[in-house]
Amino acid sequence: MEDHSPEIDALREAIHLNRENLLNDLLLYLGFDNIDEPRFQEMLQLIEDAEKKSVKLNEALSAQEVINNVLKNKNL
Repeated sequence: MEDHSPEIDALREAIHLNRENLLNDLLLYLGFDNIDEPRFQEMLQLIEDAEKKSVKLNEALSAQEVINNVLKNKNL
């Protein structure tokens, strides 16, 4: 069950707009004035997939740092 509080909806919308802005900035940087909507949506999906992988990697990194810190302090 998804939570649909106004705060969560606003954050989801902000994330979506951030992805669109990133993609628009990249396309502008590469010199593309227009692309078709299906391709734009596919590219947005690629960004979302990459973000999900990055979040998982960041969580794993944070967990490993905690583990390393605990092991280091245990050996003191």
